[in-house]
Amino acid sequence: MTKLICPDCQYENESERIYCHSCGARLDRSKLAPAAAPQGDPDVKTREHLRKILKGGQGNARRAALKLAKVVLGALGAAALIVMALPPDLPPPTKNYTFAPMINMDMVSATSSHQGASLVYNEEQVNSYIASNLRRKDSPANQGYFPLRHVLVRFEEGECGINAERQLLGYSIYSGSSYRVKIDNGKIVSTTTSGYIGRMSIHPAVMKYADILLAKAWDSLARERNSVAKLASIEFHPQSVTLVAAR
Repeated sequence: MTKLICPDCQYENESERIYCHSCGARLDRSKLAPAAAPQGDPDVKTREHLRKILKGGQGNARRAALKLAKVVLGALGAAALIVMALPPDLPPPTKNYTFAPMINMDMVSATSSHQGASLVYNEEQVNSYIASNLRRKDSPANQGYFPLRHVLVRFEEGECGINAERQLLGYSIYSGSSYRVKIDNGKIVSTTTSGYIGRMSIHPAVMKYADILLAKAWDSLARERNSVAKLASIEFHPQSVTLVAAR
């Protein structure tokens, strides 16, 4: 056992003493090595146990947060699908084809005459013409597993809105976009200003990539699009469109 020697009287004291047993002088304990904690010390075991509990708690919190994030994202995705499946608030499709104007023939005649004629049509006339066009047996609208059922156009000042209803396995899917349109050197140049799928609004920058939903509408009106591209200009006004032929 290590003895503590008193610096004053040289008495050998036990290691646990602080003052000399003989003269009462304070002993120098700095030379004593710190005693190692005995194996199985309850304090050491308690600290180790707490450390493991806290570490495990952090892992559980991380897993719980990840699980909550997955649940929230799943709920948001399901809500988005439900909103996209709901039909938008649109007027009923046109069923009167009797007085549908021959718009494409009018455009061809106006372009051939080179007199700069202006052709004006209202929404009802254009929608009747499109509806009668889609009813043709050879129309691309009726082909494939994702047929086009209805197309509805709406005119605002400087903009044209295209709304389409397609069917997949008997269920209707609605989509539409609004465009600013101009004719530049024999080409139709359009800029998407808004869009939707079902009742969910889609940002124009995203909607232009979802334009595949309107692909059948463009295919069904390919002849009319070629005729429009040959015009001098196209103007949209509330509930009407003006087509101006080149001179």
